[in-house]
Amino acid sequence: MKDLRLEKKFVLGKNKEFFLKKFLLNNYFKKLYPSRKINSIYLDTLDYNFIRDNIDGISNRKKIRFRWYNDDTKNIFFEIKNKKNFVVLKTIQKIDRIKKNLIDEFRHHLMLNKINNQNYKFVLKVSYDRSYWISPDKKFRATIDTKINATTIINDRKTISLPDTILEFKFIPNYELSFRNFINSKSSYLRVQKYSKYVRSFIALEAGGRFN
Repeated sequence: MKDLRLEKKFVLGKNKEFFLKKFLLNNYFKKLYPSRKINSIYLDTLDYNFIRDNIDGISNRKKIRFRWYNDDTKNIFFEIKNKKNFVVLKTIQKIDRIKKNLIDEFRHHLMLNKINNQNYKFVLKVSYDRSYWISPDKKFRATIDTKINATTIINDRKTISLPDTILEFKFIPNYELSFRNFINSKSSYLRVQKYSKYVRSFIALEAGGRFN
């Protein structure tokens, strides 16, 4: 499955979920799905090219991850996310589990699909809570992410938490002007920011000596 869309993120500090939910409700957004916990294991090249590209502001960037929801490790998805500025093309493939160990399963999937030609390595895991919303005209999907926690793959018993609450809007490129008009007319305090949970988690984990 492929999904082409624009993503716009607004990052606030800790414990801002109520404030963001109120903003959405005041603009007649409704819950789209039940909230759930998202778990992602990120891969990178041996030289951390994905992180370097993000930090250096390269317009064409890439992420590779395995993702599952809540505690359902029977349904895992492999995602390749290509991003140019705010435009995202995401390819999603469901994994049919064979092996008991998750990392062994992921390596097996990479090998079967001949994806490991760049010698990707498993770097870290990020988990967070997400709520899902939809605008009254169905043009804009929104999510609110809270309780972001990260661990390294080599030592998953040491967890760090990111003090961020993230509001993200997703919509097809044709609705970009409509979104600009919406956000400019409804909010004078929300500003679009570049934000990557993977990069922020890596920096925090590295600063805490968790990769040693």
